[in-house]
Amino acid sequence: MQPHFGKRVNTISEMLNFQKPRKNMVGPAWNKMIPRYENDGRGMHHYFRWVLLWASCAGVFPVSGVHHENVFKLSFSWLSPFTVYSVALLTGYATIEIISLDYTIRNLNEDSLTAKGGLKKATSGSIFYGNACIATCLFISLARRWPGLVREWRGVEISMARFGSPKLGWRFAMCTILLMGLAFTEHGLHNWLNTRPGSKDDIAAMSFNSTGESAENDAPHLIDQSLTFKGYLERFALKTHWYLFTSLDFRDYHPIKGFIVMWLSLSATFLWNFTDLFIMLVSTALAAQFKQLTVALRGIRGKMLSMVEWREYRETYTSLTHLVKTVDENINTIITLSVAGNVYFICAQLITEIDSITHSYFRTLFYLYSFLFLVFRTTAVVMLAAEIHDESSKIVPELFFCPYQSYCLETQRFLQEATSDYVSLTGLNMFSVTRNFLLGIVGAILTYEIVLIQLQQPKEKPVVVMGNF
Repeated sequence: MQPHFGKRVNTISEMLNFQKPRKNMVGPAWNKMIPRYENDGRGMHHYFRWVLLWASCAGVFPVSGVHHENVFKLSFSWLSPFTVYSVALLTGYATIEIISLDYTIRNLNEDSLTAKGGLKKATSGSIFYGNACIATCLFISLARRWPGLVREWRGVEISMARFGSPKLGWRFAMCTILLMGLAFTEHGLHNWLNTRPGSKDDIAAMSFNSTGESAENDAPHLIDQSLTFKGYLERFALKTHWYLFTSLDFRDYHPIKGFIVMWLSLSATFLWNFTDLFIMLVSTALAAQFKQLTVALRGIRGKMLSMVEWREYRETYTSLTHLVKTVDENINTIITLSVAGNVYFICAQLITEIDSITHSYFRTLFYLYSFLFLVFRTTAVVMLAAEIHDESSKIVPELFFCPYQSYCLETQRFLQEATSDYVSLTGLNMFSVTRNFLLGIVGAILTYEIVLIQLQQPKEKPVVVMGNF
């Protein structure tokens, strides 16, 4: 169905001072004109706000007023409870990171690299909480710019109102429920395996002393095996964060320490998964905007359009590409962090799965589930982010259907812009997130995994032959 221009075009033209020299469609001047048209359909923020509200309460995305549908009610303040809580979590993450990094430096040696599971035991804590520290800083920085970014995004949505509004509600709900459901299932299984009373896993086998030797010869700490919450805290802290306690017998443990460790671990797990969820939802919304334009162009195949109508289509495309570049400038560091973290944990989990063949049946199943979940999550992030490039690439073929009678200067400019622009999200402008990028990740993981397996191969000791001279 061909979009109706007529009066709608005049309205948009009036909003943008169409007959006068003006700046781009998006920007401060555009933002001031939005409130009169704020109720034109439901945009990205309408669906995204509930996820962001959840993240704000968890100390991940400290934006105030995010629950309001009006984008002009969003704000950021260093004194808001959300920001104060985020800074408090960052302080906790940084404290654990300093201790775990010291543990990594002292134990990342030849013995830990060649021992089964040694690399993960020596580095997982520092990588996990280092990821949490960086992600918290990045999201606080993004939260400061988010209100302006959302207003600019809303301006583009209003300019495309004649094409309809993308149905993002069910997509956002499915992505959020599926990813967070699988993530906290994985987290719950991990905690159950490590904190169940009477577990056969020896804490001493998980820790190394300063000389790199196992601590199993030291006096063991009698862990509380009761089913009480106090017992759970002690088992959780000592079996999953043993590197935080200075004494080899863990006698410096206290229930308050256990509760703080548990809360920080849960918050860091949510932050780790929200990073990928955030990229998935933003990518889904941007790809849906491009799909709207593609469907509209498909509906006018072979039809005669005036120069004014072609100009409206071209300016819509220009505003979309500008929006993608603006979003990319704000989140490309988050994309890089997500990719790097996922590659590490996939490698670590795969080598652990290989080593877990000699472990119990349930522990082997858990490692397999955790590995498949990481692969699924990484694939989903890359594929959804790649949809932006895929949808933008579908516009050029539609322009080739323009009849020669309708071909004009605006059509030529539109075609030139569409063929010369490379639209995609990036990682610090070092790589573009496309479908081909997923193959690059697979190749990198296989390479690193082969290196890790080679490191764990037992070295043959040289044979000294004694003879008579």
